[in-house]
Amino acid sequence: MKTIIFLCALLLVSMTTRIKAKELQVFFCNATFNSQAEEPYVETYLKVIGQSVNYVKTTRGSYQASLKVTILFKNLDKIIEFRKYDLLSAELVDTLNSLPDFIDQQRISLPYGVYQLDLSVADNNNRQSPIKKSGTVAMEYDKTNLKFSDFQFVESFKATGQDNILSKSGFDLVPYVDDFYPPSEKVMNFYIELYNVDKKIGGNQIFIFRYYIESLKDQIVMEDFVGFQRQKSAPVNPLLVTMPIPDLPNGNYSLVVEAIDRNNLLLAKHKVGFQRSNPGLQLDESDVRAIDISSTFSEKISSLDSLRFYLQSLNPIATMKQNQIVDKVLKTNDIGQMQKFLYGFWKTRNNQYPEEEWNNYKFQVLAIEESYKTKVKHGFETDMGYTWLKYGTPDQVEDSKHEPNEVPYIIWQYFHIENQSNVRFVFTNPNLAGTEYSLFYSDARGNRHNTGLDGSNYDRTSGFNTQGSWGSRFLSNFRR
Repeated sequence: MKTIIFLCALLLVSMTTRIKAKELQVFFCNATFNSQAEEPYVETYLKVIGQSVNYVKTTRGSYQASLKVTILFKNLDKIIEFRKYDLLSAELVDTLNSLPDFIDQQRISLPYGVYQLDLSVADNNNRQSPIKKSGTVAMEYDKTNLKFSDFQFVESFKATGQDNILSKSGFDLVPYVDDFYPPSEKVMNFYIELYNVDKKIGGNQIFIFRYYIESLKDQIVMEDFVGFQRQKSAPVNPLLVTMPIPDLPNGNYSLVVEAIDRNNLLLAKHKVGFQRSNPGLQLDESDVRAIDISSTFSEKISSLDSLRFYLQSLNPIATMKQNQIVDKVLKTNDIGQMQKFLYGFWKTRNNQYPEEEWNNYKFQVLAIEESYKTKVKHGFETDMGYTWLKYGTPDQVEDSKHEPNEVPYIIWQYFHIENQSNVRFVFTNPNLAGTEYSLFYSDARGNRHNTGLDGSNYDRTSGFNTQGSWGSRFLSNFRR
């Protein structure tokens, strides 16, 4: 069996690779900070997806997962510091319900220098080999030079009652261990420190933190996502910010923090990349009428049939309200309204490059049309085409079209979609006619086909032998 690790890209000096594989799912980030009293330190953040690990029964009758974690810091192939430990989940009464994710944080002091970070993670209850990955950590802090710490994305925070490993600057910071913000995340919390401002401009002097979000590609500042905080210079100036992002469109961005003195001169600047998914931004009918499509890609699409096809193809990724607007616009046969909606839809998803976003999706739609269209359906109207456009390319495919005594079936597995892990879709062709496969089962949340597939039922309508009494390989393929 293979294993999966996700490594979020917080900084160039952090471990930035994200690997994907089959079973274990772990997110890992690190961030460095300075200490005025002691050596600089690095914090490591490890998030384990509860559904991806194996739980075993303890002597107390509860169930618990266990990971073997090894973190090495090397300089010139010499181990300078390390952590080797068993990471345990919370004890559960049973494993029938949802298995919660769990987080581990380590804080490790390191002297000035550049280090190789070697990470190894393995499930103690699984014989698979551990996953190993390396990155670089730079501890380039001193007592005089003006410098920012790394960014720490924060899931939640509260005032510190008693100092603990989560405590910094009077707050307990629970790490957000990723650089991807799905639609369910409505705020972005982040923490950063600036060192030695007092050495630069004098002690107790007023300066400004300016923080904002800019597009990653062309560094255009998103004007609705800008903030300021006034502070007095000190050896350490911390900044903890909560930034609402419900109206931040889809795209790749940079989070930027600047320190500016009282004469409006830039003292220091630091940035980190992140990705936002926000397909739920609403587009009202009144907004459609007001959209200006002059010199845009949608103005060039003048065929009524093409516009109808393109608007209908948005169904897998559009919200319910957006699909309702599409239905109304299509009934008008008004080419201008169709052009405006098409442009407005992609403008809300990528404010800076709507045409690029549209072209990427159109390429997928046309590929789906070629692969899955039937005599009576477009490709995006079939269950397989719809699923592909909504969730993307499956990570693993099991195709069984000639298994004895079984209808043809295909299993698509997604290692991670939205807020779920290890999601499967089962498609069957019970009538053994044509090329279209219909969705028989899925364990995706909210999917209408997620009723019990437990090996005890036989669906006579579909002709699908889920019990496997004829020697079917389906259950083993589905559950592995």
